[in-house]
Amino acid sequence: MIQAVIFDFDGTLYDFAHLPRNLILSRPLDMFLMKAERTARRACKGRDFKTRDALMSEFTRAMSELSKKSHEKIETWYKTRYIQTMIRVLSKKYTARRGTEELFEALHKRGIKIAVFSDYPCVRERMSAIGLGSDVQNTCAVITSAQERGAFKPAPRPFLEIAAELGVKSEQCLVVGDRADTDGKGAELSGMRFLQIESNAPSFETAEFLSQIER
Repeated sequence: MIQAVIFDFDGTLYDFAHLPRNLILSRPLDMFLMKAERTARRACKGRDFKTRDALMSEFTRAMSELSKKSHEKIETWYKTRYIQTMIRVLSKKYTARRGTEELFEALHKRGIKIAVFSDYPCVRERMSAIGLGSDVQNTCAVITSAQERGAFKPAPRPFLEIAAELGVKSEQCLVVGDRADTDGKGAELSGMRFLQIESNAPSFETAEFLSQIER
């Protein structure tokens, strides 16, 4: 029986269609930096740097080489402009997938522990930006990011750490995400079950979801 569900964020709790374009439109002068960020992130996919500082050092170093900007400027841009731009764009243009609040509440009432695990930082702020405020966040036992954990998906260590913090065995965890190569592979490497959903699916159907995890 599933005792915990680990939800991905982008593409899972909301449809993130056109997000890169909307980010660029919000700050067109940052277009090349944003492209460097995505390229560096792909290069770091699945790598376990062990600590947050080690991850950020390598990640921003790769961005610096791609963009020809100093390491210091990249670190400042990423922390003070890029992530804040993302939060602002999410707040203006995106909303949580219909049924998310009902699903989280139903899981919480059944004693099934909930975690939200994103590759990007500031997860609570981004949840609030799409309308998942404190009421929803309070049903979650863990809200965390790959950046905080020092390893990008699908590295298994963060998944296993989350399971340990939830107090469940890995085989009692279900990972819910939109990408088989990150969420799905991370689940496989961690000995967890995986449920893939379409990023553009209109809503969560609570009854259907519960029936799948109770099989």
